[in-house]
Order: sequence, then structure tokens, then C-alpha cells
Amino acid sequence: MSAPGIDRDQIALFVDVVFSWCDGLIPLRGLPEKGVTLGPPNDLRWIPADAGAPEIMATAAEAAASVGRAIYVIPGTVGHNGEARAEHVRQMQALVVDLDEGDISAKRDHLIRNLGPVTLTIESGGLTEAGQPKLHLWWKLTEPAEGEDLARLCRLRAAMALKVGGDDSFGSAHQPIRVPGTIHGKYGRTAQVRIVDQQPIEVDLAEFEALVAAMPALTPETSGSAWFDFNAGSKPAVDDVLTTPVREGAQDDWTRFQGASAAIGYYLRQAHEGRLSLDEAWEAICGYNAAMLRPSWSEDRLKAETRRLWQRHLERNGPAQPPRQEAPTGPLDCF
Repeated sequence: MSAPGIDRDQIALFVDVVFSWCDGLIPLRGLPEKGVTLGPPNDLRWIPADAGAPEIMATAAEAAASVGRAIYVIPGTVGHNGEARAEHVRQMQALVVDLDEGDISAKRDHLIRNLGPVTLTIESGGLTEAGQPKLHLWWKLTEPAEGEDLARLCRLRAAMALKVGGDDSFGSAHQPIRVPGTIHGKYGRTAQVRIVDQQPIEVDLAEFEALVAAMPALTPETSGSAWFDFNAGSKPAVDDVLTTPVREGAQDDWTRFQGASAAIGYYLRQAHEGRLSLDEAWEAICGYNAAMLRPSWSEDRLKAETRRLWQRHLERNGPAQPPRQEAPTGPLDCF
């Protein structure tokens, strides 16, 4: 018997939309829910993208529901067990935008008005401060994307998020996402991740790319520079920024200023969403500065840029969420 809220039919429908034409292995993640006492360690699996995948996911979801774990997948396939970085993803066959804050209904309507009907509309289990259900919107492609088309797909995910104020983490191929038919249980409050609408929609990647390019932005751009313009196709994945050394004098694919701004922005978003404390974010920013900028910025310059970006983020997105644990000390004077 299934655990309460586990829906095998929804899991099977999701697998059909996201993986049915892909070859290889699906990275499946059973991860502890935020605000829940940690139980067993993470459940990390690599399962074949075949007819048996829905049943394996459902079984994993039943086990996860009893110990406060959530079920995620990387929505693409890899070639070997243990592979889960962005560069390991070989194929994807669906586009997704994660709407997790603000006026979700207005964002959904804007996307559908400009891009057309959605294949799957999924309530992820969470609610905004205004009480609106958070949504995942999926468009199934007419064929799997790989190689350069896979890079285009990821740029499109980032562009959609940027234009409507969605989660821009999906600019990276390895960003995991919740599976419908499983349980959302942050802070011990359980709800089903559920499909609320399904349409027999398939879209051509090139045609969809043109629609995204023509879609007006619903929210202000993150920055006026081309560095943040996803339509320009020039913004690298966050993973690349955080792990690639960059030298002064514009000797590399991006400048020290661009790299520092992207890294600072990434860690400040984590702090604003409560995933890190401000102290933890500052520590990570200093670590990036020391490891990746050649030569490193001075502490005064790093503090000034961090303070500027934090203030701008607060002005645009409102007060920060409480951190997952209260920091033992007050925020650093940088903030």
C-alpha cells in the first residue's frame, strides 16, 4: 500500500513528460526536508530511464515520507552511476520554470499568454507569503535535447526565470526538482506535490526559443549589463563561475568584476531565501574571492560590492527569510 499522498499515476505521468525519450540514468535524490530533524542519510540513486523508473521512484517516495525526506530528480539523464554535475547531463526533453515567490498567478498567466499552453502544471507543495501555491510549469519538447541544444535549453530555462521572477538556479542543467506524486514536508507541514493540469502539448525547441526571446519581461532585469542578459546567451552557469579562476585584465571568458558580482549575487540569494545565514554567505564570498580571483579583491572592495548588491536585492525582493538556524552572532558589519 502506498504511503499517504504518494500517487503512482502522477509519478508515471511526470516520468513520461520528462524522461520518456531519454537514454541513460536518472539521478534520483532523497534529501532531508528543511526544518525537519535529520534522520537517515541522503538517498542517492541512479535509475534507468525506462518503464521501471516510476515504480522505483514511488517506492523511494514511500520510504522518504516516513523519515522526512523529499524526492527530487535532476530532470535529465547521465551516462554513469555517481555522475550528477552539470557537465554530466547528456539529454533533457522538457523545459521548466519554477515560480516560488510573488504573484504566482500573474507570472503563470504571463508565461502562458506569451509561450502557449503548458504540458504540466504542478503545485510544488509550498505557499507564498500571500498564500498562493508555488508552481512548476513544464513544456515537453518534440525530441530530446543534447549537446549544443542542451545548452540552449538551459539558457531558455534561465531566460524564462529572469523575465518572470522565477528561480534562476535552473540555468544549470543539474538543478534538481521535486517529483509530483510525492510529499512536500518542510518544517513538518506535509502536502502533496501534485499535478493540477496536464495537456498533450509538445513544443519545438527553436520555435519556443523565439517565443521566449520575444516575451517581454514581467519583472525588472537583474542588471542593465549584458552579463545578466540571458537572451545574449553569454552568462555561464553558476557552477562554472564558482569553480573557474579569473585573472585581471579581461584575460578570461569573464572579468574579475563579472565573476565576483555573479558569485556574490548567488550567495546573497541563498541568504535572502534563508538557506544560509548572512555570516555563512559572507564566509562563502570571502572563500570565492581568495580561491578564484587572481589577484583577490581587497576586503574593503569586497565588502562594498557585497553591501551594494545586498541592499539592491532587499529593495527589489523585500525582507530576507529567517535563516535555517539563527546565527550565533549578529550579521557582519559588511551588511
